[in-house]
Amino acid sequence: MLTDRLIAIFALLAEHERSDAVGGSLCTVAAEVTGLSGATIVLGSQQSSMTTFCTSNDVAGALADIESMVGEGPGVDACAAERAVDETDLFTVAPVRWSAYTPLALSAGALAVFGFPLRIGAVRLGALSLFRDAPGALSDAQLSDAYLMASVIGRAVLSFQAGASPGTFASEIEREATFDFSVHQAAGMIAVQGSWSLADALVALRAHAFARGTSLSSLANAVVAREVHFDPSTAAWQHPTGSET
Repeated sequence: MLTDRLIAIFALLAEHERSDAVGGSLCTVAAEVTGLSGATIVLGSQQSSMTTFCTSNDVAGALADIESMVGEGPGVDACAAERAVDETDLFTVAPVRWSAYTPLALSAGALAVFGFPLRIGAVRLGALSLFRDAPGALSDAQLSDAYLMASVIGRAVLSFQAGASPGTFASEIEREATFDFSVHQAAGMIAVQGSWSLADALVALRAHAFARGTSLSSLANAVVAREVHFDPSTAAWQHPTGSET
């Protein structure tokens, strides 16, 4: 019954909130409730503004970074399409779908991925992404639990954010989140250097990270540390060696 499943979810959340030293209980419970290998929650209504709220483990974190870097994957699609998306076997995915995401996700350890939009009515909040380390579709029970978990997460985020000032994150979200604020700080710096909009600077950061085969967070940290910058006079990236790329 729906009521029984909700009670079980809230009991797990209460248990993890008492025992976890850091945030991320929503992601941990999402993976546990659905019986999958890991979970990620991203916030934002469009790909250019999406940011990671939490991940349940290292592989989930790597998958979140890959989506952010290449701009495609189950979370991105779930946000854009406002419907659940899945790929039950990444080894057989069509070449036209997630051409950049798929090989990187396989290397990270995911063989099947799923995305569920987080929304309350017309309000789009982000997406819940789930993965498993073996191919296969979700069972009816897993699918139902994933939808239910997405609803619980959406209402939790909306509740957190209700008292926040416009354009800011609520203190509860900031405290629980695993946001990589360096990405947004770096985008701001690159926007100034290249005379770009913030959205275009984020795209440029993701593209450059992908081209160099590094993570978005690593590149962002280098930008913030002023080890890497964009030179508008040459339209090239400058790295510590002085090379232009």
